[in-house]
Amino acid sequence: MIESYLLEYFMAVYEEGTILKASEKLHVSQPSITKAIQKLESELSLSLFDRLPNKITLNENGKIMADYIKDAISIDERIREKAKELRIKSETIKVELTAPGPTFKFPDFFYFSNKKYPNTVEIKDEKTCIKDVISGICDIAFINSDYKDERIYTEKIFDENLYVSLPKTHFLAKKNTGLTFQELDGQSFLIVRELGIWYDITLKNLKKSKLFKIDDNAITDVIGASTIPSFVTNITLKYREFEDRIPIPILDKEATLPFYVIVRKDKLDIYEKIKKIG
Repeated sequence: MIESYLLEYFMAVYEEGTILKASEKLHVSQPSITKAIQKLESELSLSLFDRLPNKITLNENGKIMADYIKDAISIDERIREKAKELRIKSETIKVELTAPGPTFKFPDFFYFSNKKYPNTVEIKDEKTCIKDVISGICDIAFINSDYKDERIYTEKIFDENLYVSLPKTHFLAKKNTGLTFQELDGQSFLIVRELGIWYDITLKNLKKSKLFKIDDNAITDVIGASTIPSFVTNITLKYREFEDRIPIPILDKEATLPFYVIVRKDKLDIYEKIKKIG
């Protein structure tokens, strides 16, 4: 099997026209390129260059072989790219969840560990999360019920409580011990675009309200510059605190969601990684 560097050195001379220019392009010495070309010719049992004093030029054999060598280099590159793609895919932890809360519960894993444990995160409904964990489409999921299955490990990790974030000058801000959805209905709200099940809950209980969806990467800046009410939870509160706003708990039963992790028992090591990095 011909070593790939021999092909690369040959193509550099072919494309640059001289060994000197090829050495400058590859950042290797001229003797190294000369030896590589000689070795390639030896392995092929074929002369590829005509040699004159202080000069070599591609002969007819070399011109014909150049197309084949170019194809070989291209195939080698495609093989390496596909191998890299498959390696990243096999190392990537696929996570599904019904709402963003768990990503704030384990911020170091979801936001700061990509180099060590790359991950993909998708918000889906609970039935899909369960189905995808069982089938292996995703590695781990965070749902809102205590799912029982002999193949699945389930553990409750936290309760998430919904708060309304009101400007301190808002007429409802004085009720800082708690508010109900009924009291809030009719107000306009800024919400994160991908809220999962929390969006369904707010939509159901705030039928008279207008909900303005904002991209996650812009929501903090938009809220900070606005007087429109928004939402936080006990999990996200420390990431979205504002001096001129007050977080007030929503008292309805639906404003509290339990979160459970589900993972196939043969993939429990993945959950251990998430907990360890946290």
